Amino acid sequence: MATKKGAAGGEGTEWLEALEERVRDATARLTVLTAENARLAKQVEELEGRSEGEGGAETWRREREEIRGRVEKLTATLEGLLEP
Repeated sequence: MATKKGAAGGEGTEWLEALEERVRDATARLTVLTAENARLAKQVEELEGRSEGEGGAETWRREREEIRGRVEKLTATLEGLLEP
């Protein structure tokens, strides 16, 4: 692996450039996941507020559990991105 030399002949900076790129990628992904998490959390609130008579209790329960699982998965992913 070739290294870029600074004006003073310092060590290569490829590792720093690679790290910066990874941070940019993680930030972009975190932004997308945060928006998705907010959207799903709102949807869960709406479903929890819906009367059981609108779609049947069993249908409502299945939808609620599916959305809750997706929100929990996204939350875990977000938390993983925030850990050092």
